[in-house]
Amino acid sequence: MKSLIARCSDINSQYCPCLLAETNHCVFCTKLQGTNTCECNWSGICIMYEKHWKEKMKNNKTGSSVRLAYESSVLSKTQVGAQTYLFEILTDQVLADKLNVIGSFVFLRRTNDIESFYFPVGVVKVIDNKISVIVEGIGAKSQRFLSNSDDDLIIKGPYFNGVLGKPWIDNIMDGKILLVAGGIGQAPALPIIKKLMENKNTITAIVAPGKVGNVFIGDLLEKNDVLLHTVTSLRKVGFPKLRELIMENNDVIVSAGPDGQHSAIIRLMNEIGVNIPMVATNNATMCCGEGICGSCHKLIQDNKIVKMCKVQTEYKTIMQD
Repeated sequence: MKSLIARCSDINSQYCPCLLAETNHCVFCTKLQGTNTCECNWSGICIMYEKHWKEKMKNNKTGSSVRLAYESSVLSKTQVGAQTYLFEILTDQVLADKLNVIGSFVFLRRTNDIESFYFPVGVVKVIDNKISVIVEGIGAKSQRFLSNSDDDLIIKGPYFNGVLGKPWIDNIMDGKILLVAGGIGQAPALPIIKKLMENKNTITAIVAPGKVGNVFIGDLLEKNDVLLHTVTSLRKVGFPKLRELIMENNDVIVSAGPDGQHSAIIRLMNEIGVNIPMVATNNATMCCGEGICGSCHKLIQDNKIVKMCKVQTEYKTIMQD
């Protein structure tokens, strides 16, 4: 099986070089990590060159490498499960256009809250200047967001690393996909399924309600000819079913759900000797999205620390706590 080459999700975008490059902490460029040699093995535009060029062009107002905050408003709010709501939000067209990719996410807060209340949420759909997100009230930030009836909010973005293994989704065509989604993991599964269907892939899905208490994507999957297996519990029913289906020569397996689910799928593949590419939702704790705060840091198998808000890597390489 081919390995996924680790790379930064911001590389050579408008947001590169980012704030990390300014302090010699770039996640990709060895020269911008403070070393004397270039070892990036990157055939794209040189990040160090871009950093020096942008420093010379500081007064150029044609673009910004810093994510902006946009004043937005809630168009609709629909309950889809226990403490779980689908929001349709009217926002800036420029922002919406950039969010129309797999793994995109934003930071949200209500207008009258301080910046400490920003929390990340994945984008599930983009239509014109309207984006849809699904928010589950599980912590202080998300519960405060849900309890506020004000329609005004602030969106900061765009961010792009909400799905690990994104290149597998972008590049596979006419393939056979096995997808497992549990609870709130159904939300990030939606744009993944949309992209896979556009590329004429065949999808078999195992979906469980989880703590959300509802399989809210079931009707949509069936309308798109996804072979759907709805189960009451992944642990009790879903994984025995997965053991059967995983042997059927799938090209990619997608795990949309908590880290425990990802790890259980990896263990199952190891047990039965199946080695196929795996796509997993990124559940790292994030507070800034820029690799600065350290909340998303994870240890991987080569004893390196990666910033999960930025770095595309195989979930299988992440050392579990």
